[in-house]
Amino acid sequence: MLAGTVRIECEGGFPERFLNEAAKRDIALWDISRHEISLFCRCKAADYRALRPAARAASVRMRVKERHGLPFLLKPFRLRWGLVVGMLLFVLILQLLASRVWIVRVEGNERVTDEEIREVLEPLGVYEGASPQKIDLPQLQLTALEQLSDVVWLTVNFEGSTATVEVRERKEAQPIAPDEPSNVVATRDGVVVRIDAVSGQAMVKEGDAVTEGTLLISGVMDSKVGPLLKHAQGIVTARTTRTLTVTVPFEEQIPSPSPRTISRPCFYFLGVRVPLYASAEVEGEYTQKTEKFPLTAHGKALPVGVEVTRLMFEETVICTRNETQALSEARERLVKAVEELRGDVTVETETVNEQKTDEGWVITGTYTCLEEIGQTRALTLQEK
Repeated sequence: MLAGTVRIECEGGFPERFLNEAAKRDIALWDISRHEISLFCRCKAADYRALRPAARAASVRMRVKERHGLPFLLKPFRLRWGLVVGMLLFVLILQLLASRVWIVRVEGNERVTDEEIREVLEPLGVYEGASPQKIDLPQLQLTALEQLSDVVWLTVNFEGSTATVEVRERKEAQPIAPDEPSNVVATRDGVVVRIDAVSGQAMVKEGDAVTEGTLLISGVMDSKVGPLLKHAQGIVTARTTRTLTVTVPFEEQIPSPSPRTISRPCFYFLGVRVPLYASAEVEGEYTQKTEKFPLTAHGKALPVGVEVTRLMFEETVICTRNETQALSEARERLVKAVEELRGDVTVETETVNEQKTDEGWVITGTYTCLEEIGQTRALTLQEK
């Protein structure tokens, strides 16, 4: 018991009278037993002194045999008040922490990152150290869905000190099913060189000039019973023209190979951050990246640890070139661009024009290419 109890032995005298005197004084006694000439009973520790007049009236001698309860447990520490205060503070802090969010976990997201979701939810009350009772869940859902365009459903479940954010992302456009009616249209301007219609009706022939969006193979076919809708398929090869332009100035600002970085660590606990660096204004343009190094228990991150924010300054250096160097750099860049182009198309002919200006060299390459320009597109209602 919190108040404390004692087990006493009453020896000699008149035990029955002792019990009567205790009852007259409204002192509760229990667990009463007798052994030989001694009477044993229990009472509250605070009532022990009040039993002395009853003991004198009954001519019995009282002795304490056992002590139980919180007061007797704390008695050895009565001179160590700091330890008692610390225990009380520990209980209070434990009660406070039990009503707060320790861990915020995001589930169900693939394209949208955890950081993007946390950034939106933090102003709405979902963060480490937040109180779940203060969160307006319906308003949180409306606001979060407005700001997260790729999320179609979101909710927050609280289990103990863990807040689990469950999201459902918007589904990406699915490829057209093989049995769904569709057309094949042109993705670029060009002249048709070859058309192989596997399914559907060819709407152009070799030598026809087409523009982007031109219908190449139709999924609507005439028949004796009326129009039939098919999934148009085929390969349409066309001769197209591509133009690549590269400009290299004589004087150019390029990113520094070793940007300056400033690290700013801080200690965090349940959303409270204590800087571990001297505060000072930072001048210049920079990007920042924040990393957390939390303490863990049983493989789970706790809401306490060190957070390091790195400021990376986007410094540039001036690169100066003469005419020969600028021309050589422009040619190298054009070669790289053509190599990337050859990964998608077949280059038949090329024409390169090099022109020097007051600022630098401009190289323009014109390329005649053979490439596949057909793209499957679902039939619209009007087309059907």
